[in-house]
Amino acid sequence: MTPIPNQLLRILISRGFVAEGAISHRLVGGRTNQVWRVARARGDVICKLFAPPAENPLYPNNPAAEFAVLKRLSGLNLAPEPVALIATTLGDVLIYRCVEGGPWRQDSRRVAQMLGRIHRMTPDMPLRQIPSGTAALRAQIARILAGCREPEALLAIEPNVADVPALPDPRLVHTDTVPGNIIVTAKGLQLIDWQCPGLGDPAEDISAFLSPAMQLLYRGKPLDHGQRQSFLAAYPDPEIVRRYLALAPLYHLRIAAYCQWKTEAGDAAYGPALVAELSELKKPRANHHQAGDDDAERQISRLPE
Repeated sequence: MTPIPNQLLRILISRGFVAEGAISHRLVGGRTNQVWRVARARGDVICKLFAPPAENPLYPNNPAAEFAVLKRLSGLNLAPEPVALIATTLGDVLIYRCVEGGPWRQDSRRVAQMLGRIHRMTPDMPLRQIPSGTAALRAQIARILAGCREPEALLAIEPNVADVPALPDPRLVHTDTVPGNIIVTAKGLQLIDWQCPGLGDPAEDISAFLSPAMQLLYRGKPLDHGQRQSFLAAYPDPEIVRRYLALAPLYHLRIAAYCQWKTEAGDAAYGPALVAELSELKKPRANHHQAGDDDAERQISRLPE
């Protein structure tokens, strides 16, 4: 187990966050920042050292935004309890109380219910605006592919999607709701790694969770049909589910474009993820999405408006 670098440990000790001789070990799973668990008598903390700023077309890495969201969600058992955000010579460091539990693996209904709670909150924070609706998603996909060396295959895909306007009342969204960021605790599910939040369409979070590529990367396999439908039926806002179903082909294409960008950047894990996302995207709309739409419509019709 790799302990926290001595230089960073000395900073934490000097500022009173941990005691002299604190035991620590690095956590695995994150793909961008370095994270350690540091022992304290009054409760362990997570110490997250942010990587230097780097261009990412879909997932920015913003420590101030993460700290702001954690403060907003404090006391709601939806995210870790924040301790501090400090600037150091090594980079920005976020400290929050350790969440005891393990990454999500099963029961997609619980994830839908947790996201529904978050999406109902008043988004009273100055966060970035997330592309919402058909036109904005198409423009975002074009920007991602513009950064790829070999975008031709994805540029040739033209999903048949009816026009969906931007959501008039943007909500708080996480944007990276992959299984590794969903922790199963004794008190329920909590979302970690809020470094790329924003104000936008809750369908954003639904698409990230249901993405075959992201499920493959973080859980080892995509969700099956029953798990997808259980999630959609359990999500508490039927209108948002309908928005997601209408926009799903564009969300799949956007994730595929991102996987292409990551693969070209040298991350080999995104090659199989790209194949998984394209497999979902290329299923005939009439045979796949429409069938899924019908199933979901029957289920969400039972929910209160």
